Amino acid sequence: MDLIEQARDTLQSHANAALATVSPDGRPWNSPVYVAFDGDLTFYWSSHNDAEHSKNIAANANVLLVVFDSAEPDKSGRAVYIRARARELSKETDIQRAVERLAKRKRQTPRPPTDFMGEHRRRMYEAAPDMVWANVVKEEGGHYFDERVPIDVQRISQGLPSVHLNGRRDDSSYE
Repeated sequence: MDLIEQARDTLQSHANAALATVSPDGRPWNSPVYVAFDGDLTFYWSSHNDAEHSKNIAANANVLLVVFDSAEPDKSGRAVYIRARARELSKETDIQRAVERLAKRKRQTPRPPTDFMGEHRRRMYEAAPDMVWANVVKEEGGHYFDERVPIDVQRISQGLPSVHLNGRRDDSSYE
């Protein structure tokens, strides 16, 4: 399996990501989030607006998502790193798109966008990638180490099955 195929497989097979953010005073924060993505590899998740990572995103949009298989042996190298700019979604149409992505991934009926607006504390977030890496695992003297190799976002998304969601191209199948 080549690196692009491995990255596609990892993203489609694993919905949990580690989301790294930084507080306004420079303290790192890492949170597990359940993610879905669209054909452009924009990632979506839902969180409380007063969660530490949500407050950090409001102050600094730079994030790092890591999608990986925690059940694989250490030497598997099955991880995708996504450096992105994140934001809380506020427009109803954007929230609807995110809600539909997450519902599809969970195989659930989408909740109304209004459940993520106004007085509700739960919000929808998106992260648009500017850089993606995958691991190449190497062995030296019986010790394994991983090397992150940059991969092209367009090449990953081109190989995903094409589906349409509310008139927008959607290349993630979540099967």
